[in-house]
Amino acid sequence: MKFHHVGIVVKSIAESAPRYRQFLGLQPVTPLITDETQRVNVQFLATGADSTSVELIEPLPGKSPARRKLEQGGGLDHLCFEVADLAECVRHAETEGVICVCPPVSATAFGSRRIAFLLYREIGLIEFVQAAAK
Repeated sequence: MKFHHVGIVVKSIAESAPRYRQFLGLQPVTPLITDETQRVNVQFLATGADSTSVELIEPLPGKSPARRKLEQGGGLDHLCFEVADLAECVRHAETEGVICVCPPVSATAFGSRRIAFLLYREIGLIEFVQAAAK
């Protein structure tokens, strides 16, 4: 398991990204990506291509899993970890009583690699992304 990124819900990536550049020195490492499955626009920012990134998440109009977080003021939404076997990771978490709020689905932001979101009662929302094939 490898720490991958921190997800932050914002009203507008276009308005928020410059603040992350100005105050934290983060630069875009991806273009703006629209994920119709998750109903969000995302963009990853980091200090370099190989460093841990910040994912800015902008809900699309209408129904979006990120909309509720935005209505609560936005901000820190989730931590993401890259895992070797996503299905096994989800199965193991569920045996420990963790709630799978989004079962594995293909994600545009990760070149169609699969992701899943799990809610840990004492930790919060965690995203797992399937590691790229080597």
